[in-house]
Amino acid sequence: MSKNYYNILGVDKSVSEGDLKKAYRKLSKKYHPDLNPDNKEAEEKFKDIAEAYDVLSNKEKRQNYDMFGDPNGRQGNPFGGGGMNMDDIFSQFGDIFGNRRSQVRKPKGRDLRINIKVTLEEIHAGVKKTFKYRHMKKCGSCDGFGGDTEVCNQCNGTGNFSQIVNTPLGRMRQDTACPNCGGQGRIIKKPCGSCGGRGAISKEESLSVDVPQGITDGEIMVSRGGGDYVRNGVPGDLILQIVELPHENFRRSGLDLHHKLKLPFETLILGGSVEVDTIDGRIRMNIKEGTDIGETLRVPKKGLIKNGDTGDMLLETWLDLPKKPSKEYKEVVESLKNID
Repeated sequence: MSKNYYNILGVDKSVSEGDLKKAYRKLSKKYHPDLNPDNKEAEEKFKDIAEAYDVLSNKEKRQNYDMFGDPNGRQGNPFGGGGMNMDDIFSQFGDIFGNRRSQVRKPKGRDLRINIKVTLEEIHAGVKKTFKYRHMKKCGSCDGFGGDTEVCNQCNGTGNFSQIVNTPLGRMRQDTACPNCGGQGRIIKKPCGSCGGRGAISKEESLSVDVPQGITDGEIMVSRGGGDYVRNGVPGDLILQIVELPHENFRRSGLDLHHKLKLPFETLILGGSVEVDTIDGRIRMNIKEGTDIGETLRVPKKGLIKNGDTGDMLLETWLDLPKKPSKEYKEVVESLKNID
């Protein structure tokens, strides 16, 4: 056999169809003539790569090649004597990377962004938030086309403008958006009386969204199609960003909640039972004798919940001193000075 197609694509004989395509895409991009102008060696490699893929991606040709060393089941040129020309290659190249004459995509409207403010309690339980916002919505009178339209006579409704250009590789077709209709495929004969030809009108709408448990500050939720509509196109998206409001008692760290627990000095010294606020109510817990100021006490499963996981509550002990101690209180403290 004159050429080893497996070696050209850098694969072995057991290569799957998916891996074969990946190898072809990678090498085709590397040696594509547009990326290697005036490079004859790259052009020849590009032709060999396309030729190899044409054979190995065809079940019958590959079987003949493996058995006889020829994709047609006989000795000779597998492409009928002339080899593959650049039109054949670019036709195949377009099939792999997308049709070169594909329609121009419909324009997309502007994305909108709204902040959703939530409290720590709402994050803990999950909450449904309902709000109003204004956006450009498809005009119902003209169905978003901007009025009475007709097919563009320059592109015949395709939205594409094609021209043939000369390149070092030969004549090639190049597609751009039609300048007459801006890639829309249609032009307005008579503007819509409701939207003035814009295809969209400003409208206030109400939207309800479910904010899941454990969501984090700055996290994004997206409402597809909730943004602004653009004439003869598709609407943008509504981007909802979570803003976690500060809490007076708790500081968040992941799913854990931190809290400063103020205790009188007699409880720190002697220990005792105290009531503690949590994110979903009060609990009673025991403080051990001789607890230090600044010590961290962990209360399991009293943090936030997310996807079945639950954080803890971390209590940092602080000394709670009376602002205006009574005479009796001072006398008791004074008497402690004489105790060794």
